[in-house]
Amino acid sequence: VGQRQRALLRFEDGDEVMEFVNSSDAEGLTKLGAATPDHLMNTKRVPLLIDVKDPQDIDVVRTKLQEGIARYASSYEKWFAQHTDGQHPMLDPFPRVILLRGVGMWTTGRDSRAARVAADIYRHTIGILVGSQTLDQYVSLSQQEAYRSEYWPLELYKQSLGPPEKELSRRVVLVTGAASGIGRAIALRFAQEGAHVVVTDVQLSGAKRVAQEMAAKYGEERVMHCKLDVSNEKAVNAAFEATRLAFGGLDILVSNAGIAYTGPIDKLSLSDWQASLAVNATGHFLVAREAVGILRDQGLGGSLVFIATKNVTAPGQDIGAYSAAKAAEAQLARVLAIENGAYGIRSNMINPDAIFRDSKLWSPRIREERAQAHGIPVEQVEKFYRQRTLLKTSVTAEDVAEAALYLAGDRALKTTGTMLPVDGGVREAFPR
Repeated sequence: VGQRQRALLRFEDGDEVMEFVNSSDAEGLTKLGAATPDHLMNTKRVPLLIDVKDPQDIDVVRTKLQEGIARYASSYEKWFAQHTDGQHPMLDPFPRVILLRGVGMWTTGRDSRAARVAADIYRHTIGILVGSQTLDQYVSLSQQEAYRSEYWPLELYKQSLGPPEKELSRRVVLVTGAASGIGRAIALRFAQEGAHVVVTDVQLSGAKRVAQEMAAKYGEERVMHCKLDVSNEKAVNAAFEATRLAFGGLDILVSNAGIAYTGPIDKLSLSDWQASLAVNATGHFLVAREAVGILRDQGLGGSLVFIATKNVTAPGQDIGAYSAAKAAEAQLARVLAIENGAYGIRSNMINPDAIFRDSKLWSPRIREERAQAHGIPVEQVEKFYRQRTLLKTSVTAEDVAEAALYLAGDRALKTTGTMLPVDGGVREAFPR
């Protein structure tokens, strides 16, 4: 059977689809073939039709789908071998349209647009199949003619002219705290590399603004947004459910959302301590737990990237609530690496420091308190942090995004449990 590739999924269960899928004629009609050469290129000659006694028995449905897809690919390979003229390599042998009685229709594609086009075309095919039966009998191309159409040299050439797939093509990424700063930079960079991105933030308007920015560059079908308070279990579950419904699954989680409370331990309120733990520790736990459940279920591996902080290895004065909670995040990331390596799921973390531009973390109040802690004027805060680095440089959100891209993608396929500083070189924060 041909090499498997990730695919984006689209699900439909509209009246037209359900009426056809559940009809007594579906089994016969789905075997008749495509309506046009364009249909062949986008939906293949026939769909995969699956029938189960109880569509709510997920284990049985999963098994039937796996068996059906393998059977479909094997049949396609035999069909190709029988009709090929030897001039062209075999195309992907897997179904583009999957019909499950009692449930609906999935379509697949290299991206959301391709999956949507396949859905539009097969809905059109349903209308032709059903309509033809009321008049006479539907007849498609012969199998040899279908091969010639699907492997028409001009059509294959046209497909070869499309843009090459990028580093994160066919991947679905959820980014928390993506309305500004590091999260926004990561969302934009990942989209630039072909990912389908779910932009989440506790500030819905900010998430929407970033999603619109991305949609203008990369297309509306590659991005979605939703409000997400990572400390709220129900909200976390809802965000991941929306992701699966929109794109069919998940490949990468970037757990970035965070807040900062400052003050010496003896002056820190219990509410501030608990709020920091809720977002900076429990929030990472909740999104990671949900992501791991999906990734294990899919069986395709995956990547977890945690945006930690320089304070994990070098905590600062008067920022104990933040430092302690982020240290818990780092240990969580390590444990996830230990527990999920056997599933091909990698867990890594990045330690940024002093990301000032477009950062809600560095509010005027935080700047004033950090200036006071270091005994410097507030207007000298950025210069102070720059000068204390070994490279004497400022670090940007885009610098962190590059590190996240490396850890998320296949270039770091053999790396898990690591801690990568992106701080300009803070000597006391060296991992050890």
